[in-house]
Formats: sequence, structure tokens, C-alpha cells
Amino acid sequence: MKYYITGDCHRHFRKVEFFCRHHGTTRKDVLILLGDVGINFFLDDSDKKLKEELSKLPITLFCVHGNHEERPEYIGSYYKKIWCGGAVSFEPQYSNILFAIDGEIYKFGKKKGIVIGGAYSVDREYRLLAGLPWFQNEQPSEKVKKRVEKELEKIGWKVDYVFSHTCPLLYEPTPKEVIGFEKIDRSTEEWLDSIAKKLQYTKWYFGHYHDNIQYADAELLYEGIKELGKEDYLQKLGRPKYRVGEKVYFLYGKEQEGYGTISVVDGYGTFGQAREVSYDIMGFDCNEPESRILFKHIEESKVQRFEEMLDESL
Repeated sequence: MKYYITGDCHRHFRKVEFFCRHHGTTRKDVLILLGDVGINFFLDDSDKKLKEELSKLPITLFCVHGNHEERPEYIGSYYKKIWCGGAVSFEPQYSNILFAIDGEIYKFGKKKGIVIGGAYSVDREYRLLAGLPWFQNEQPSEKVKKRVEKELEKIGWKVDYVFSHTCPLLYEPTPKEVIGFEKIDRSTEEWLDSIAKKLQYTKWYFGHYHDNIQYADAELLYEGIKELGKEDYLQKLGRPKYRVGEKVYFLYGKEQEGYGTISVVDGYGTFGQAREVSYDIMGFDCNEPESRILFKHIEESKVQRFEEMLDESL
């Protein structure tokens, strides 16, 4: 049995399928998902179809609550049972899909971890306008907060791991591209910050911010997959940021500049790109605009949309 951990999936599980296939996992192995799994999002047959597909995976999914999904306690098909020392929500027909309960403490081998899910939705207004699901109970309630603090008091405010969706202010990245960031309800982050100041922990894992960042005693995970407690990534595929047909600026070779149109998004795991997505771009060298060239396997970190480049130059 091994324990692995990764960030948001938002109903897209290619990284999980790829991981299971290439690491030979079994149902005894556990993958901790740090919220926004998206399994209980539409609350209709499409959710059931997704769960049926995931129930065939050779791994057990342990899901922290995010802000893009309903809490299982508000869905009538869920039951509770004890798993790894703590209570989880589950549906009998999907036995490898488990949902953590906020405030529960679970045992992962010789280590213990507490789960604190939930977050504020930055896209709340958009989802409401677009007719997409938004869940009123996305953030932890006062009842949940009191329960978390009570459980931590029982164990003397000392634990090996914390698994949350969002994070304490201490670790909060500042997404400058989010318009109105300063207006976001950060009450959950402020409360988690107060928890972090009192709690002794080895590592605080969280998702929500769609990036992979390592701190001294915390970890923000998105596409990266690690073995719990380990430093190195086992897989860091990345979901492609750009699509075929997009016009982009890019760097290649020894910081040479080019521009063109994405013609191919390289397949996962190909061309040695276990750590970063790459693209084939039909375009021009900025110094030789007369010659059209197919630039192969340009890493995503070296690619930028024209609009982004222009914004930075203003």
C-alpha cells in the first residue's frame, strides 16, 4: 500500500489514469485529491457516469472537499464508514471513491493527517450568470470550524499532515491576473492562518490555486503527483495551457525569439516531457520573418499568448 497526493482535477482525470497505468497501482494504493475533484458537480446522470468510469481505476481516491462540488452530506446516496481511523462518506457502488469529512483525523501508515476542506469561489458570479452550479456551503461553516479546533485540541495541536483545499494566508499565492482579487472573501484563509500559528505540523498540503509550488513546510499541488511525505514528483504532466490554433510568442534555442500558431499539443509522456507540456508551433524567427519554420517541442514555460506579451509591455 502506498499513499500519493495531487491537486484539483475538475472532472478531468487523465493525469490519474496516466499515473495508474505507468505506476502499476492497485486498489490498496490511495491517491489524496486536494479538493475540486468535481465528481458531485452537476448532481445528475453525468456525475454517475463519471463515477462509474472512476470506479474502474486501480486506485482508491480520497477526496478533500473543494469549492466546485457539493458536500456529500447534502446528497442522499452517501453513507458513512470508518476508514484509516476516521469517518468518510461513500456510495456502495463506487467503493474506491471516498470523501473526507472536515475535522476527521486519518492514519496514513505511521503518520496522521487532518482534513480541512472548502474555499470561496472566485468565479461565483460567473457561474451564477452562466447557469452553472454554485454551492452555498462551499466554505467551512462555524460548526465545522469549531469541530476542527476541538479535534486538534484532543491531539494537543500536533499532527503530521494537514490536507486542505485553500490555505493559510501564510502560503497564499497572489494571483495578480484575477480581477478584483482584493474583494475576495478570505475568511477561510484567515481562519486557517490562525490554525497554522497554533498547530505543529510537518507538511501542509493544499490545492485550489492551480499551480505546483514547494514551501519549507507546505506544498501547493495541481497537476503534480507525489508520494505522500516525499519531495520529488512522480509525475508532473501539466494540463496544456494553450490550444491548437492559438497565436503565441515563444523562446527557443539560446533565448532566440519566435512567433507563430500552435499546430500540435504534444501527447502526455512523449518526448521526455514527464515534467512539462510542449508544443509544435508553425511560425517565424523574429530575426528572420521571411522563413516559415515548424518549431518542435517548445516547452510551455517558454510560450506566451500575444495578448499576455502585449499587456506586459504596456
